[in-house]
Amino acid sequence: MLRLDPRLLRQLLPGLFLLGPALLSGCGSEAKADVQPAAAAIDVDVAQAEERVVPKTIRLTGTLRGDQESKLSPNASGRVVEVKVDVGSPVKKGDILMKLDTRAASLVASEAGSQAELARTRRENAKRECERAKLLLEGGAISKAEHDKTMDQCKTSEIDVRSAEARASQAAQTLSDGTVKAPFDGIVAERLVEPGEYVRSDTPILRVATLKKLRLEIEVPEAFVSFAANGAKVDFGVSAYPGRSWNATIDRRGVAVRSASRDVIVEAPVDNPDGVLLSGMFASVDLTVGEEPMPVVPAASVFARDGKTHLFIDAAGRAEERAVQLGPRLGGDWVAVKRGVARGDSVITKRPDDLKNGAPVN
Repeated sequence: MLRLDPRLLRQLLPGLFLLGPALLSGCGSEAKADVQPAAAAIDVDVAQAEERVVPKTIRLTGTLRGDQESKLSPNASGRVVEVKVDVGSPVKKGDILMKLDTRAASLVASEAGSQAELARTRRENAKRECERAKLLLEGGAISKAEHDKTMDQCKTSEIDVRSAEARASQAAQTLSDGTVKAPFDGIVAERLVEPGEYVRSDTPILRVATLKKLRLEIEVPEAFVSFAANGAKVDFGVSAYPGRSWNATIDRRGVAVRSASRDVIVEAPVDNPDGVLLSGMFASVDLTVGEEPMPVVPAASVFARDGKTHLFIDAAGRAEERAVQLGPRLGGDWVAVKRGVARGDSVITKRPDDLKNGAPVN
C-alpha cells in the first residue's frame, strides 16, 4: 500500500483547499452553457367548448347530377368529321356540337327537293288542263269520259306532290340529323367520339349537363324514410372542398324501396352559382333525425388540412392539433363537433397560420 509522507501531506493540503472553488466554478460555467433558452409562447385567443342540444343527424351518401342531363346521339349513321366542343366547354341551346359526313345525304336531299319542285309544276299544269276541260265539257267540245280522265290526272298530280314533298322533308331531316345541337344551356360533361369514327344513329357521342343548377340524389335507408319527406332540409359536403358545406331542401321522394339495398332515393335541388360543384361528385349528406347533446365550438376555429377537418386545443399551454368530425352548423357562427372535442376543452379560435402542434401558447 502506498503511504504518503505526513510532512508532504501537510504541505499539499493548503493548495488543494485553494484550488477546489476554482474547479467547481469552471464546472458550473459549462453546465450553464448547455442550457437552451425556452421558445417564446405564441399569443392565441381561446374559447371553451360548450355543450348544447343540437339536431341529431345521420350521415348518408349522395350523388350530384345535372338538373338537366342528356346523352346525345346523331339520329343518323355516318363518319364523324368535326367535334366542335370538348369536356368542360360551355354551350348554349342550339349551338352546333358535332357534324357527320353528310355529303351523300346532301345529294339525296337536293334530288328530293328537285323532284318535289317538278311535281308542283306538273300539278299547276294539270290544274290548268282541268279548268280547260271543264269549259270544253260545258261547250260540248269534249265528252264526259274525256273530262273525267283529265280530272283524274289533276287528282294524281296532287298525290304526286304530297309524296314528293314527304320524300324531300325526310331527306332534309336526314341531312339535319348529321348535325348535333345542344338541347339546352349547359356544359359538356363527357365526350365519347373523335373525328374519323363511324357512328350509328343510336351511338352516344356527348353528354351535356346543366352546371348552375344541380340535383342531389340521396340514398335513404328504409328506417329513416319518414325523416326524408318533401321539405326536409339536409346539409352536405364533398371531398374536393373539405370544411365547406352546402344545404338543400328535399323536393322529390321515391315511391318504392329498392329491394337490393333497402333504401329510397330522394332528391333535392342545389344552386351552384360559382360552378365549383360538378355533376357526378359524391356527397356526404347529413339528415336530421332528432336531437342530442353535443360539444359546439366557434366555426372560426375549424380549418381543413390534408383533406380532413382540424382544430387546435390549448392543452396546458401547448397547442394540440386534433382531427375532428363536424356535426350541424348552428346560428351565431358555431358548429357542433361529433368527434374530437369534449365539453370544456379550450379551443383556439385565433392563431397564426403557421402554428405547429406542440408549440407553446398563452
